Amino acid sequence: MRLAFVIIFLLLAIGCGSVPDHGSFDSIEDFDLSESTQEVLAIGQQNGTSAFTYVGLGLFVIGSVMFATVMRDSGLKLIACGLLAGSIPYVIQSSYFSIIVSGALLISLLIAVYHLWWKVRKIENGEEEKS
Repeated sequence: MRLAFVIIFLLLAIGCGSVPDHGSFDSIEDFDLSESTQEVLAIGQQNGTSAFTYVGLGLFVIGSVMFATVMRDSGLKLIACGLLAGSIPYVIQSSYFSIIVSGALLISLLIAVYHLWWKVRKIENGEEEKS
């Protein structure tokens, strides 16, 4: 265990030592970010997309293994969550994002209204049977 901590510490030290020195800045005005802003945003979008893709792929694989072995219900739920997680970056970057979100909220509202209607109906039918 100590060896693992020593190796991790050495890797971190090597990584920190390899950072290039850009000199010191006296004020924030000396530090100009306008040159690399687009590059940083592109890298951030790629990393965000790949992170969601890897999480979705991991959930899908774990769900597939669970579905193939014993827990079929949990496996199906994890497969669905993996598909949803993998599609998040593409849905957000889509031009139809507002339509998709509005549709999802409308479906959620309809499900909530149906559930309340079902609960009220169940309570009324329960009272009639007792009398």
